[in-house]
Amino acid sequence: MANKKGNDEEFHPTGTVVVLVIFVITLIAIWATIYMILVGRGGTL
Repeated sequence: MANKKGNDEEFHPTGTVVVLVIFVITLIAIWATIYMILVGRGGTL
């Protein structure tokens, strides 16, 4: 049997998490912008 020292470490997808966070922040910003436009025009439905 082979020794497992440091070669089989768990994979931590930090890049994927960063891209996902940027995507969610972008969605929230777009939603907030559209919401403010609608509120400014008086559309409250």
